[in-house]
Amino acid sequence: MKPIKKILVLPLLILCLLSKAQVSTNINSSELISETGKFIRSYKSKIDFEIPAKNIPDLLQAEKKRNTATAEVQPFQIAVPIQIDLDFTKLIEWNYDDTFAYGKFSIKLNGALSSSINFDSFYLPEKTEMYIYNERGNMITGPITEAENNANNIWGSWVLKGEFLITEIKTPISTLKRLILHSNNIAYGYKEVYQVSGFGQSAACEINVLCPLGNGWQNERNSVSLLLSDNGSAWCSGCLVMNTCNTNRPFYLTANHCFNPPNLPQQNVAAWRFTFQAWSPTCDPSQNSNGVTYNGSTLRANWAGSDFCLIELNNTPPTTSGINYAGWNRNTNGITQTTLIHHPQGDVMKITNDINAPTFGNFSGAQCWHLLTDNGTTEGGSSGSPYFDQNHRIIGQHFGIDDANLPVCQQVSKYGGRFDISWAGGGTNATRLSNWLDPNNTGTITTNTTNVSALVPPVITGDVSTWCSYSNRIFTVTATAGTTYTWAVNDKLNILSGQGTNQVTVSPGYNGTGVLTLTRTVCGVVYTENININVAASGIGGTIRQTGQANKQMNTVNFIKAGTADVDLVLPGSTSISCTRTSGSGTWYYNSSGKILTMNLSAGQSADFYMSGTGSCGATSRTVSFTVSSGGYGYLLSPNPANDYVTVTAVKDENAPEGKAAWDEDLSYEVAVYNVNQALITKSRNVKGQKQVKLNIGGLAKGAYFVVIKNGNNISSQQLIIK
Repeated sequence: MKPIKKILVLPLLILCLLSKAQVSTNINSSELISETGKFIRSYKSKIDFEIPAKNIPDLLQAEKKRNTATAEVQPFQIAVPIQIDLDFTKLIEWNYDDTFAYGKFSIKLNGALSSSINFDSFYLPEKTEMYIYNERGNMITGPITEAENNANNIWGSWVLKGEFLITEIKTPISTLKRLILHSNNIAYGYKEVYQVSGFGQSAACEINVLCPLGNGWQNERNSVSLLLSDNGSAWCSGCLVMNTCNTNRPFYLTANHCFNPPNLPQQNVAAWRFTFQAWSPTCDPSQNSNGVTYNGSTLRANWAGSDFCLIELNNTPPTTSGINYAGWNRNTNGITQTTLIHHPQGDVMKITNDINAPTFGNFSGAQCWHLLTDNGTTEGGSSGSPYFDQNHRIIGQHFGIDDANLPVCQQVSKYGGRFDISWAGGGTNATRLSNWLDPNNTGTITTNTTNVSALVPPVITGDVSTWCSYSNRIFTVTATAGTTYTWAVNDKLNILSGQGTNQVTVSPGYNGTGVLTLTRTVCGVVYTENININVAASGIGGTIRQTGQANKQMNTVNFIKAGTADVDLVLPGSTSISCTRTSGSGTWYYNSSGKILTMNLSAGQSADFYMSGTGSCGATSRTVSFTVSSGGYGYLLSPNPANDYVTVTAVKDENAPEGKAAWDEDLSYEVAVYNVNQALITKSRNVKGQKQVKLNIGGLAKGAYFVVIKNGNNISSQQLIIK
């Protein structure tokens, strides 16, 4: 007799019994819901939307006709989709209390045996709760909260038994206008998918992954998940796979026929859901497991020639998740046995093996590995599950069987698409694995299963203690081949050298919290890391605030506009700073509790202040002057940071009156350079009639300095970094 080929797909029923992800469905709820709903409100008793009855025998006959029209086995179907156009936010009759709006929307699908709903526009504001349940609430999904919001703004419910599907919402009145809930599709169930109750419907010969056969496979089982399709039908298995960049990029391998099911619409992987770590905690008896669920993905590559589909999950597993990325093997030589880890019938994770070497085979036109299993079997839902060699590396993914005419536990002939063939695939980025899993074309043949915590790029190392002196520090990150490095700092730090490399030299700038940022691009993935350092090298620092002006840092000599100026003083680690005016004019006030110095100076006026305090670096003091220009010229330093020379350029300053010339040939000024201890380092002769003056700084040590330019009564100062 000719063997019967069968593609293994998963009936919806069992996954709905299993899935308890971010949103759970209780299929045997004892909390029956009355007309007042989940939130005990006075709703109107009515059906808001009704779908006429379908002829179920005709639907079953149409399915049979489709299946006999092709040699390929069809996915297990339970419903027909019905297009609708329902904006729940507009159709619901809301009632209110002081804080929340409550609404209920009832849909009746006359004669349906089950139903589910898909939302093509979905957004729940913060503190929203939504439940979806059947007529009496003996099956209920929820609470559904803002945690389900996603970039694609879509969401789908589980399948509920019966002809009623009721949605009930509680949302804050203040954000009601932000609620988005539009449905374009509802599934009319024509099969009694809930006729079987209980848990664990896979065949008796299936073996829990925590049984003795699974000993030593704990790393690989943490890479495998159950896959739930876009319309709520559960079909397949699959697993996260390693890449040669060793990055936490969630590539996921499954079967192409899970993405392109025969004679059915192509799947929308953005609506796929993935439940990891769903295994029975005991070998026997088999028990339920919640697992960990991630929502949504992006298609990267697929090809029928080896029946593979590679997607990338929208969410990256956190380092504490315990999830692993499975290693792989492109070498077809030396494989002595094969192990499958999968979710047959949507059951908890099972393990199956073939103790002999696999052979090459062909299944439905795809180049495959052929197995004759010795322990366990496969069923609907096993499609896409990884084939591991004896070294625990993926060599393929499950496609189907050719002995479906036999009882399930006698079905031993298995076929899985070959990983080595999928590597080159159809020759394009959209039809092969290579450019995704080895983007730098390293030619790697094998990788090992790796925990996600080991894939996070290494952290920046360096001295992060309080910076008390104007000494330089070096910060380093472990070099990775093919990585680009971009360093950045805020105004409390200065980069002296190392930009574009894995090691950077930094000097302190103004007091406060210094932020050093490293952005790395590794194999197309961008990673950003920040470290914070308390900077107190300049002793007491501050920020000058004036209306209509950008905030600027306080220097030893400060050039400000006429009027009121506030200075927020800062000394890391201090509880108080004292401040007293020692000379000058104008009015001033110091708020010691807030550490705010306020002064009001007119054009041409100046004031000197003595500041002192004890901080993280010990006792410190400084004298700071503030001067208001009568309206002349300001100055620019370029380059800054500088190496050998710095150019001072005179420009019309912000206090200059209307009509002031951009340059005055009679202007004269002198330029002086001071170190952070206010010691004079160098001073230029009086410069007259020159818009620019060039200073030689080649002999100065790296670090921070202050350039002070004096033009009559006008004084300007700027920080200069020498690198």
